[in-house]
Amino acid sequence: MAQRSFELTTVVPVGPEQVIDFLVDLRRHKGLHPYLADAQIVDEGDSADGHWQQWTVRERPRLGPIRYSIRFGARLFRTSPTSFTSWVVAAPGCTIEAGTVARHGTAPGTSVLEERSVVTAPRLLLGYMGSQAELAHTRTYRRLPDVLGSQDS
Repeated sequence: MAQRSFELTTVVPVGPEQVIDFLVDLRRHKGLHPYLADAQIVDEGDSADGHWQQWTVRERPRLGPIRYSIRFGARLFRTSPTSFTSWVVAAPGCTIEAGTVARHGTAPGTSVLEERSVVTAPRLLLGYMGSQAELAHTRTYRRLPDVLGSQDS
């Protein structure tokens, strides 16, 4: 297995707890995440890592001009009021592990949101899987400030 990582940062017009509350509900990502078609909670509980939710996710990514469907599991752990980790198993041996933290921004009522993701996959799939994950997360982070800002209107 090989790995690729990426980091993202954005400033959003809401407090740290509010942005994390929004992000841990994957249903809210529809229209924000470019591939997300559907997400449903299938289980939840508490562990030493925090409250967790197990999701079934359906995405419609692209391979050139062709869109295809993929269904996979994702587990999100709320590690604190202002952070969470996620573990996605897109296919056997293909995972994305991400840690997300929100902290107060310099302007009142804002937060700085930071994510570090590690993509693991067989070497032949890593380029495609890593680039698709980074593209989707980058677009989500780019759109997030406007989506969260429009909720207060």
